[in-house]
This record gives sequence, C-alpha cells and structure tokens, in this order.
Amino acid sequence: MTTSAALLLGLIQGLTEFLPVSSSGHLVIAQDLIGFQGPGIVFDILLHGATLGAVVLYFWRDIVALLASLRPGGDAARRRVVGLIILATIPTGVIGLSIDHYLSGLFESAPFAAAMLLVTGLILLVAEHARVGVGTMAQVSAVQAVVLGVAQGIAVLPGISRSGSTIATGLMLGMDAQAAARFSFLMSIPAILAAVALHARDLASNAAAGNNLLPMAAGAGIAFLSGLGAIHLLLKLLARRKLWPFSAYCWGVALWVLV
Repeated sequence: MTTSAALLLGLIQGLTEFLPVSSSGHLVIAQDLIGFQGPGIVFDILLHGATLGAVVLYFWRDIVALLASLRPGGDAARRRVVGLIILATIPTGVIGLSIDHYLSGLFESAPFAAAMLLVTGLILLVAEHARVGVGTMAQVSAVQAVVLGVAQGIAVLPGISRSGSTIATGLMLGMDAQAAARFSFLMSIPAILAAVALHARDLASNAAAGNNLLPMAAGAGIAFLSGLGAIHLLLKLLARRKLWPFSAYCWGVALWVLV
C-alpha cells in the first residue's frame, strides 16, 4: 500500500463517516477503482478508530458531562442518555457479531456497496419528509433506543450509512435534527470501540510486523482531520434539515458504479 493511496482512503473515510453517504461503501468502491491491495478490514478498522478520535474531540464536553452524571447526585437527564446509549449498543453488538463472519467478501464487492447506497438514498429521502421533531436525547424511549441500535447494527453493511441510517431513524422517531445527530455520534463511540477491540489481534499483528505502518498512520491522520471538518459541516447542514442532496448523491454514485 502506497502512502498516496492511504491518504486518499483516509480522506474518503473522514469525510464520509459522518456525512450520511456511507464511509464503508465509499472505501469499497474506491479500493476497487484504484486496485488497492492491502490489509483490507484491518486498515478499515484503523480508519474508523481515527474518526472515533474525531468524535471524542468534537464532543468532549458532552462526553465529560455524561460521565459526570454517573456520580451520586449527577444530572438525571444526562444519566438517562448514558443508559439509552448503552441500551442502543446491545442490538448493534448482537447484529455485528452475528454477521461479522459473513462480511469479509462484501467488503470487496463494489456492486454490493453500490446497491446498498441506493437503500441509503431511499432512507434519507423518507426521513426528509418526516414531521419536524422536537424530542431531545433524554426524551428517547427505551424502545426507540433499541430501534436506533438496530439501525446502527444494520449499517455494518458497506453502502448503508451509519450516520445516515441512525439520524434518519431519529428524525422518523420524532427527534430534533440536532439531537438526532448528537445521539448518533455519541452512540457510535461504544460501537466503534467494540469493532476495534474485535479486530485488535489483526491490528497488533500488522503493527508488530511493520506491515504498511507508515502509510496506515498517514491515512489515519488525514481521516481524523477530515472527520472533524465533516462533523462540523453536517451539524450546520442539519440545521436546515435538508437530506435530499445526500440522497441524490448516493443514487448518483450507485448508478455510476452499477452501470
């Protein structure tokens, strides 16, 4: 793997992880287009770890406040949000572990990723027409948290956007757009941590062998920086509640790849 290829894939990961257009789908398509031959899922997980760092840095105040709520006498509303995030993580983990064994081939199929981008575009278009929500993160019910967790679990499929599916689900459940986005980003933290832990042995093996270590580090660095910019951009766009451009983009890329 060359450094230029790693930087390109890192930039794609950072931008598309948070914009609702599926980072995994774009990585599969990009790898196919440039004939990328490398550590595959290991590099993908490393890039996800880098974008996790972007989430933690961008929302560090929220994270600190949520953790502080766990102390005796802490804020009850924030403590409830922590419980909802944990509850949402359960179905995500169950789905991820159930189908992880069958995913390796899908991460090499550009046509499959393109087909799933069509699904992502449809989900975004439906959410565009959902009634304007007013619900906050603390007002999410236990059932709604499970539904959001299921949406996040299904998004392990390349081409199904994690941020797109969870934010769209939040909107359809009556959440405010900003609240849906923040909950989506915060609930991604334990999910990505679990994915990194699941493949920790592969990551350690590559690090010990020094396989593509410098290019992979460069790709992770650009993913982190571009991820910060993408979070900021998405939150601004969601203030206008316009998802159809992302829907049109997903369909355009999918049709281009399939044709």
